[in-house]
Order: sequence, then structure tokens, then C-alpha cells
Amino acid sequence: MSIGIPGIRDANSETLSGTKTLTLNDARTQILDPGGAGRQLTLPAETNGVELIVSNSADASEDITVKEDGGSTTIVVISQNEDAFLTSDGTSWVAVLSKGAT
Repeated sequence: MSIGIPGIRDANSETLSGTKTLTLNDARTQILDPGGAGRQLTLPAETNGVELIVSNSADASEDITVKEDGGSTTIVVISQNEDAFLTSDGTSWVAVLSKGAT
């Protein structure tokens, strides 16, 4: 028998230099600095029950545009000091944006 919460993985913190593509094996919490420019984050394929948290840790006005796995549909744009909670029902992604302190 395992202990802990199923599906929880360590957080990933990184500075981006281009588009980042997530897989189902990546950390469920992503703390991302766009690294001086707006960047794109591509989600994994829609999978029922998958939940992600993405935080924009930019030190300037740099957005992270989150797109579905095909890369054509924007799910949410996360601005500096904002977080997004994303969940999938197996068919689509839904995002709830949380504004950071100003």
C-alpha cells in the first residue's frame, strides 16, 4: 500500500528559452520564468483527471501562452505573477486564472 497523494510529483522551476512542451510524466506544478520574452507552453494530450498548476515567475511583463497539444487553441494566457490551475476531462482543457499580488 502506498502513502501520499496519488498523482503528486515534484515541482519544476525553470527559465524558458523557447516553447516548452509538457508530457504526462512532467511535474504537475510548473514554475516558469519566460526568460525575457513571451513564451508558449504546450499541454499534453487531454487525459481525464489530469491537473496542472502553472506559475509565471517573470521579473518583467512577459506572458506564457498555454496551448492544447495541437498548438492551435489557446487555453489561457498567464501574465507576470499569475498562476493558472488547469484540468482535463479527457476531451478538453479548462483553466482558472489566479492574479498575483500587485
